[in-house]
Amino acid sequence: MTKETTLENANASMGLPPHKTRLALIGEFSAGKSTLSKLLLGDAPVPVKVTATRLPPVWITHGKSAAFAVGHDGTETPIDIEDIDQVRIEDTRMIKLYNPSETLEICDLIDMPGISDPNMSSDVWMSVMDEVDSVVWCTQATQAWRQSEAATWEDISARTNGDNILVVTQVDKLRSERDLERVLMRVRKETEGQFRHVFPLSITDAIAAGEDEVKWTASGAADFIDILVEYLVNPNPKPRSAEPMEIQPAPVEEPSETADHTKAEQQPETPAQAPADYGATSVVPKRVRVLTEMRGRTTRPAPGDLVNLT
Repeated sequence: MTKETTLENANASMGLPPHKTRLALIGEFSAGKSTLSKLLLGDAPVPVKVTATRLPPVWITHGKSAAFAVGHDGTETPIDIEDIDQVRIEDTRMIKLYNPSETLEICDLIDMPGISDPNMSSDVWMSVMDEVDSVVWCTQATQAWRQSEAATWEDISARTNGDNILVVTQVDKLRSERDLERVLMRVRKETEGQFRHVFPLSITDAIAAGEDEVKWTASGAADFIDILVEYLVNPNPKPRSAEPMEIQPAPVEEPSETADHTKAEQQPETPAQAPADYGATSVVPKRVRVLTEMRGRTTRPAPGDLVNLT
């Protein structure tokens, strides 16, 4: 029995998930998924010049910055993050990115390709859905919850743990508050019982809010982040129909032979790995940090450091 298996069994006995929550960002092309990942991580995980339309799923986990192309046979090839748009979709199941954002200590983010792309088969991202725990679905306010979105969600929703959120993005493009109310009323009626929450959100306004608490709240980010963090830290269990893909830890630098070395000798040895697994001892302090920072109970983070949880 491996250390990982032992930890998963221990977590299961305490009612804890065997791994961090795996959160997928899904929606049509240009619905704001990549911008949302920037809001959650504090910076864009993928270079701005990269064209998202030709990328397979991008799995982002905690660790020192690195990028890998994961083949359909599971082999991983190191790649330059600036060149990830050169990856051949035909040969690549997903791109795996390591990112130091502390948001990734409580979840992995999976940025899915836009659905209904005529140039990309849904098989490209459907194969990853069995690894997903929960979904934030992004739908554009000006054409919210199209028939193609409803059909796709009907196909995949049963694969999740139910902690799913529908975000109506780009609400700043609507002409009036009354227009927003009409859109939300229609979307909530058409998706009744399918999502735990429906939130309006101007992601660009949230990013631009900086230290301004009023603007942060007005953007819709405060309510959305409040609920999202709760679901990430206290997720519903999900029966898995497929063997979860193992995310290997990012390389860990050797500690210096100073006070850190002495401290390490005094403490039990733990695996040097990205925090893909966690136990009861780590949940409580981490939960307090994340809720405090992301819920805006202190000053709002600056746009370039939206989720600095230290």
